[in-house]
Amino acid sequence: MAFELGPHTLAIDGSALPDRQLIGGKAWSIARMRALGLSVPPAFVITARACTGFLESGALPPGLEDELARGIAWLEEASDRRFGGGEQPLLVSVRSGAAISMPGMMDTVLNLGITEATEAALAGASGDAAFARDTHRRFLDLYARIVLKAVIPDLDAHATPAAWRKIIEDAGGAPVPTDPRAQLLAAVQAVFESWN
Repeated sequence: MAFELGPHTLAIDGSALPDRQLIGGKAWSIARMRALGLSVPPAFVITARACTGFLESGALPPGLEDELARGIAWLEEASDRRFGGGEQPLLVSVRSGAAISMPGMMDTVLNLGITEATEAALAGASGDAAFARDTHRRFLDLYARIVLKAVIPDLDAHATPAAWRKIIEDAGGAPVPTDPRAQLLAAVQAVFESWN
């Protein structure tokens, strides 16, 4: 169930069931569950056409960055959470999705949007600082391996985010951006690149 955020993205809201070939099996399943009235988190999807365009040109389709901003704004409104800040942080997953499932074939970046500030907010909201710290560690690990394509050791669960970021930067030659919107753009591109 979806409405257009732009030519490359759809917000899955329960209004229409998009073609599985256009949005992939994961997004189609979310749309179907929303149609059935099941309680699932809000989501938006970048269409397969956008991925095809990226694979043909090597660049994100024109206007996609603005569409992602509209999608995030819609998620914030639908969830009453804030991406990159606030007392109720919004974390997102950038997942791949083909019309026919290809388990393990494409990459996923989980917990995108977590920073030291949102880690503290997540710890307060959940009442579990260890959970929030581990969520931060898992995000940095995925981002380093998938987006930066860095070969890193397992991140010590007892270290600090600053120590993890230093390990990643030393191994990958680039820092993990602290701006969640920059993280999002880079993660979308990395997932597109994982198609092949």
